Amino acid sequence: MKAKQFFNESCPDTRVYMIKTSETIILGSASVARRKILAEMGYEFTVMTADIDEKGIRREKPEELVMAIAQAKADAIISKLETMVNQEKDAEPTILVAADTVH
Repeated sequence: MKAKQFFNESCPDTRVYMIKTSETIILGSASVARRKILAEMGYEFTVMTADIDEKGIRREKPEELVMAIAQAKADAIISKLETMVNQEKDAEPTILVAADTVH
């Protein structure tokens, strides 16, 4: 399988590598920009948002803050997914994409 590299013009230091997959992809973000990125790369995905208090998460360094917020989003969505999967017998493998940006 060949990975496709994507550059985000608004974040030139960010590189995203995606591989075509049969798994379900969930975008853990309401960001229009992130939806556009995945759509332009040809992926079909579902959007799920995390109900977290981002302002309650603090870190000294911006790079640590975005990682902590992204992890909190992922944890909240995983919790939702686990509840849903417990109700379904045939859960598909899932890729969860969670991210954050600090300006």
